[in-house]
Amino acid sequence: MTGYGQFCAVARALEVLGERWTLLIVRELLLGAATYTDLRRGLPRIPRATLAARLRALTGAGVVEATGGGYRLTAAGAALAPTVQGLAAWATGAGRLPLADEHLDTAALTWDIQRRVDVAALPERTVVVAVEFTDRTVDRHHWLHLARTGVNLCREDTGAPVDVWLAAPLRAATRWWLGELTWAGFLRQPSVRVHGDPALVRRMPHWFLGYLLRADDDAATKSGRG
Repeated sequence: MTGYGQFCAVARALEVLGERWTLLIVRELLLGAATYTDLRRGLPRIPRATLAARLRALTGAGVVEATGGGYRLTAAGAALAPTVQGLAAWATGAGRLPLADEHLDTAALTWDIQRRVDVAALPERTVVVAVEFTDRTVDRHHWLHLARTGVNLCREDTGAPVDVWLAAPLRAATRWWLGELTWAGFLRQPSVRVHGDPALVRRMPHWFLGYLLRADDDAATKSGRG
């Protein structure tokens, strides 16, 4: 017997969703991931074999379905959105789960940032933002190419002229993204520096929508917009 052997609906749900990484795969699909590569970038620490196994299990359970070269949630999978949101709210609310060093990941953070850009708020021309995580030796530098037609995240310098430079410790940047710090509060953190085109620097906090699963609905206030 691989399940819990209980009639309880919670036990039966956990037989499908309780394996490590499973609900995070659902989270990624809810947030717009559509391909295996998208899932890998959103979950940079998941072993490839584990991702493949979890996708097979979710597909077999009717939570995920394969598309032409990708994956998407079924109606049953999409119905998990309130569950995922509730877990996030519990972690930052009643659960009071602290942000530990082991939770900090430059790849996961920058991937989440690039998919939460308000492209309508961007200037008419492409803007390049160079991000440096000052306390990291691995994955220290990232570049965001922001345009109204789309956003690209690069881990290598393409040689494109940089408009804005952002340098910050990873913890401070993560706390801002989660909504624990306003933009103004983020800029007051030790070792945080932002410089470049003055007009773009002033508009920069308006480009980013912040962590989607934050408990506080006032995302504009928390991200420093307005």
